[in-house]
Amino acid sequence: MRLTIHMCWTACLAIFLVISASCNSSQELLSPQSYRYAKKQGNVRFIEDISISPSASRQIKVIAGDKLKPQPVVSDELLSKYATMIGLVPKAMSNYILYKFIDDWYGVKYSYGGTDKSGIDCSAFVQKLYEEVFCTELVRTSRDQFHSCKMVWDIDNLIEGDLVFFRTRGKRISHVGIYLANNFFVHASSSGVMISNITESYWSKRFAGAGKIPKGDKEKQLL
Repeated sequence: MRLTIHMCWTACLAIFLVISASCNSSQELLSPQSYRYAKKQGNVRFIEDISISPSASRQIKVIAGDKLKPQPVVSDELLSKYATMIGLVPKAMSNYILYKFIDDWYGVKYSYGGTDKSGIDCSAFVQKLYEEVFCTELVRTSRDQFHSCKMVWDIDNLIEGDLVFFRTRGKRISHVGIYLANNFFVHASSSGVMISNITESYWSKRFAGAGKIPKGDKEKQLL
């Protein structure tokens, strides 16, 4: 009987020692010192080197190799800009290529005989615009361009793209521009590439007529 009691006591003591050791081990894993260290580090790291930062829970991480695509140029903004200048509503303007060309050249200085953005004259500007916007080749000088047109004498009958001619020096044709709308035209003036109005005193006194040039088909040219 005493042997049985002794064996039971020994077994209970062994179980107590195992439980005690287990508790001490758990306390080491979750000791206040270890918790403070983990909290100070701030990041919890898992497999495959993926980390979670508590302070960045609402941030989006861009994966290496991904690139943000630039936003395309909004044509409506450009058309609105020039619609304001020539007194139209933006929805009445559809020739984005024309106004993009004008915008690229606006302010380029005048240079007699010039043909590029370092300096350009009136007939070269018209020639280049027709080539790039309307896919149409024009002769070089304003006088030759005048004689190549089907003439329009009434400015009320002008449409976008018609040529407008002026006599700025004597009786000969000496200046040319491209009609836009509402009596406005774009040209390379002595002050540079700009938009003016035919009804302005200076231009109305020197207006010599206007003309139409058959335009090429941009889409067919690109096929």
